[in-house]
Amino acid sequence: MIRNALLILAIATLSGCAIVPDSIEVPEGTQLVSYSKAVTAGSDAVGQTARWGGVIVGVENKPQKTWIEMVHFPLNHYGKPKRSEETIGRFKVAIDGFVDPITFEEGRSVTFLGTLTSPSAGMIGEQPYMYPTIDGLDYHMWRKETAYDVSTLYFNFATGWYSPFYSPFYRPHWGFHRSRIRVIERSNGVPGGAVKSRGNIPNTIGNSRQGTDRRPSEHRQIHTQEK
Repeated sequence: MIRNALLILAIATLSGCAIVPDSIEVPEGTQLVSYSKAVTAGSDAVGQTARWGGVIVGVENKPQKTWIEMVHFPLNHYGKPKRSEETIGRFKVAIDGFVDPITFEEGRSVTFLGTLTSPSAGMIGEQPYMYPTIDGLDYHMWRKETAYDVSTLYFNFATGWYSPFYSPFYRPHWGFHRSRIRVIERSNGVPGGAVKSRGNIPNTIGNSRQGTDRRPSEHRQIHTQEK
């Protein structure tokens, strides 16, 4: 009896804890500055720790530094960007050294951990834009995810019994019918798991170790959901 109670307690405790990838985890009690606060506070927020995520929209390699432009999305309790929600702006991540745009390709979801620095001026199209900017310390790149709907056609022979409580005019529908399912495809993008840095970005960006982000390591996973 006591054993069962302890097991239930352990499961409840674990389910209440969010598992954040090691590379973007911070010590307990660390104050993280939010994107919205960084925008409104300006220079008062410089130097604070930030954990922001979103989607890559550009990589610009300069002689001494690389700038990664991101569309910001709020994070879930795992630290993953919630792409289904509305974005409230963009930000840039400054990284010392070279970053390969093939690894950091446009459209990938990434969460960065870093230190807030002064905003950087840029352009979106022909419009000037002030980017909240962080000096990147570490990151976690999430698996690719694609969702698409599939229509299936099946034939109903309308055989067998049905409830006598239906209307006397009811008859099972005989003939072809359509069903729609949603297929969600998750791919690592690179063999061995999601790209995951260890330690400081400038020292590991060229030879990042492939992590598993605590999920199965298959290169491709397909899940179907009946709609």
